[in-house]
Amino acid sequence: LIYIGNRKGSNNFQEKYAEFDPNILQPNPADPEQRSDSLYRFEGYQIFQLKDASVTLGDAKNKYGEYDLDKVRLVAQFDKNNGVGRIINHYFDKDLGFNIPVVEVDGGDEGIQHSFQLTDDAFATGDKRLVNHKQYYYTVVAYAYNEFLPYDPEDQIGKFGQKQSYLPGRKNIQTYTAIPHKII
Repeated sequence: LIYIGNRKGSNNFQEKYAEFDPNILQPNPADPEQRSDSLYRFEGYQIFQLKDASVTLGDAKNKYGEYDLDKVRLVAQFDKNNGVGRIINHYFDKDLGFNIPVVEVDGGDEGIQHSFQLTDDAFATGDKRLVNHKQYYYTVVAYAYNEFLPYDPEDQIGKFGQKQSYLPGRKNIQTYTAIPHKII
């Protein structure tokens, strides 16, 4: 069983995380009469299984923000039930000269769960069930979302769309060791 919580005093206590982005233009370039929403707000959690204790999420990402599946695998994801499911960031590739889309979240938009059960080893071959008394390694990322103006890669003139609408947590990224065992 896994339980996700945010202690009092954390920046996501009661899942109220919000972060101002000074790079979001004011007023809104699409409608100068309106202000752009310049806050990233908590949207959900991603739970990853790590191959072993030496792996970190930072080591497991390539330049486009994609994870190396030999090192890390998504095992659970929970996001707010608010119409935001898939979140795509666009990363500029200097060699290609344009932005590469990366799906950061493909959420179910079914609401946040704070406790859940894991029964499978994401790295196992054959029998996927967790093995009693074996160590497994996990990390949890809380993430925020803001899409004040959708990015259109075809729009070569209006370069105001938001290329980065997914913002992963940067604090409290820890490796948690889990050792399954029978409960007597």
